Amino acid sequence: MNQNTETVVTLIHYNVAVRDTLEYCLQKNVYDVKAFAAKKATLLNEVDNNTPLKAILDNSGDNGKKMEESIRKMVEEVYGDASTICKVSGDNLIVDHAQHLAIFAHALPVHDNITAMIRGVIQDGDRKAAAEQDEAKKAALSMDDAKKLWLAEDRMFRAVAYLTLVSELNKLFNDYNIARNEAHGANTPASNFIGQDIQKVIGYINGARANAIETDVVYKNMEDKINALVENCIGRRDLPAGKRFPDVQRDVLETIQLYLRDAEAGLNAIYPDMVKALVEQVKKDQAAAEVAANKPAA
Repeated sequence: MNQNTETVVTLIHYNVAVRDTLEYCLQKNVYDVKAFAAKKATLLNEVDNNTPLKAILDNSGDNGKKMEESIRKMVEEVYGDASTICKVSGDNLIVDHAQHLAIFAHALPVHDNITAMIRGVIQDGDRKAAAEQDEAKKAALSMDDAKKLWLAEDRMFRAVAYLTLVSELNKLFNDYNIARNEAHGANTPASNFIGQDIQKVIGYINGARANAIETDVVYKNMEDKINALVENCIGRRDLPAGKRFPDVQRDVLETIQLYLRDAEAGLNAIYPDMVKALVEQVKKDQAAAEVAANKPAA
């Protein structure tokens, strides 16, 4: 595993923790407190210590500072002891599901920014592989593995992001219609407030679509269905003949869930081995650094 590949895998590992933060936008009976603590540790350790992410942030000027502030703000507001979103109570984790939009506002931009870093490191690795001639095949093969992992993680992220966002859109749209019906079709402060949240969620969905790296037919079919649902909600597309909103909402969620199932299987097939290789490489790097530090001066 060369240096660029090691950096890519490390960043992907970080993005997994960012993506898993969206778990708290899903209604569950029980949330794993230990997993919650582990995610918090991962998110902080990578910016508190000498890591590839920290190095990139430190060398990115004001943008790097803003990114680090965004990460720390996310940890503080979602995972912090004073968080009102997620609260550890004994062996239980209590999630305030009225604050899903706050989770989206933190996790989605951080993931996309880390993805941009990954893209830059891969491009740099490709340039180096092309220039190294004798080592090109070996380096390219290692980076090819990292690219496969990146695509697998991004598929998983898009699936989880769409699942949580579309679920939120459906809920808000249903709440909006209830508010309007109770007011006999008139706009009210309540319906206006819900409408504003709907626009925010649609903005997040559009952002997830814009930053996706997938181009395959299965992904695009899911994306098209989500876009059609959004247009149904805002009145830019009629419902399919014979379908009601609940039918369309259910169909889109089922499509996302099928995609999520396959994306999870694909990621699980390669992620553990790549993380194991990363851990072994880090140990080698640390051993080499210790030898160099203890080597007598010439």
